[in-house]
Amino acid sequence: MNTKIRLITRIAFGFTSQDALIALAMLSLGGHKTVLPGRI
Repeated sequence: MNTKIRLITRIAFGFTSQDALIALAMLSLGGHKTVLPGRI
């Protein structure tokens, strides 16, 4: 999990707020799988 958090931090380097980094971490590590429109 620590490796995933480091990767997310590198991806979110250009974000202007910490809230965006936290939201990205929650989306990728939270376990909730979103269904994209047009995909099954």
